[in-house]
Amino acid sequence: MTSSQMNETSSPKRRLWLWLIPLLVFVGLAVLLGSRLGKDPAIQVSQMVGKPLPEFSLPNLSDGTILSAQNLPKTPYLLNVWGSWCPSCAFEHPKLLEIAAQGVPIVGVNYKDEQADALSYLAKHQNPFVLNLQDQAGGLGLDLGLTGAPESFVVDANGIIRLHLVGIVDADNWQTRLQPCLQALTHSGSADACH
Repeated sequence: MTSSQMNETSSPKRRLWLWLIPLLVFVGLAVLLGSRLGKDPAIQVSQMVGKPLPEFSLPNLSDGTILSAQNLPKTPYLLNVWGSWCPSCAFEHPKLLEIAAQGVPIVGVNYKDEQADALSYLAKHQNPFVLNLQDQAGGLGLDLGLTGAPESFVVDANGIIRLHLVGIVDADNWQTRLQPCLQALTHSGSADACH
């Protein structure tokens, strides 16, 4: 068999593959996208919900003293990941001040930020946090499974993460998700309202 004869016999097979590969890719994408239809894209199940807050040893943003989980509130609290570099964090900041004024303890995790920038930001916008961990290297953020900032976690009195919110804290998700979870944990210790 000559090479031209081999090319002629392999040519139909080659053409078939040129059509089959894009078709298989299209079918695979259609199945993947179709499986997400009807599901709320904003609801994400965190890998950390139901697990203890990861161990850490990080400096307090204000004075550099080293803090660990033992220094965190012994009541349910909101853990909020923020940065002075984050425009969405600035957008949610007034809501955090309002929540703190209601007596809700908020622990800040200053994520991948310079201390001077973060302190300047808090001096300008006020400080809603009872404590502020400086996670400059991002290790705690990595352990928490962060996708970015801002993100918030409801943590119970035993240090177990009960709810993970990706994105800003606003009036809607405060009233429908975060506040009911914190109230249930505070009054009954039950995490049923946190789902």
